[in-house]
Amino acid sequence: MIPSLHTYTHVCKERQQLMEIRMRRSKEDAEQTRQAILDAAEELFCSLGVGASTLEKISRRAGVTRGALYWHFKDKGDLLQALHDRSMPVQVVLIETAAKTGHDDPLGLLNTAAIDMLLAFEKDPQQQRMFAIMNSHSPDEEGSAWIAKVNGDLFRTLSTLVKQAHSKGQLSEDFQPKEAAVIMLATVNGLLNEWLRSGKSFPLARLGAKIITRQTEMFRHSPVPVGRRASIR
Repeated sequence: MIPSLHTYTHVCKERQQLMEIRMRRSKEDAEQTRQAILDAAEELFCSLGVGASTLEKISRRAGVTRGALYWHFKDKGDLLQALHDRSMPVQVVLIETAAKTGHDDPLGLLNTAAIDMLLAFEKDPQQQRMFAIMNSHSPDEEGSAWIAKVNGDLFRTLSTLVKQAHSKGQLSEDFQPKEAAVIMLATVNGLLNEWLRSGKSFPLARLGAKIITRQTEMFRHSPVPVGRRASIR
């Protein structure tokens, strides 16, 4: 008996559905493996430092082969970047976008973004671990190069936004754009580092909001009132 067209169509659909299920499961398995590798890397980078955490140790901790690790990540720098992307604060994405497209009030944006970031950091252990990794005192050459690049990119983003404020006449004449960017970055990094170093002994977001708001006021250009100009003359 010759199979009907209906039978062929039914069999083809079943095979297609089976292939789709297998492909979906394969993607899910691959993503689980990728996340297991990232979890293992994060754990070892925090406990041993970036320099002492070899790819061999990371693959063993994740329970995968070196081949599986290299399938997902080409080197340690690629692993660090993936960890960084996984814990990226939304505020960093916001200021990066503003640096590219422009903003009406760059200093106000940086003030709000910094305060929101401190609040998120206070509640997010993954961001805390990533900060600790990036401030490791014993990175190897590969890790040092990646950390320098990420820090450099963030500094350039801040500098671009402060330059926008300067071009709009919003930055105090007491500061050059790069000087203000250095102070901003040092303030936030200092708060995060001291909060972790001291065992979270002070309210990071609440105290940080006070400091950053005052700092933003210091950076803002304040025109001298007309009456005061006359008295100064």
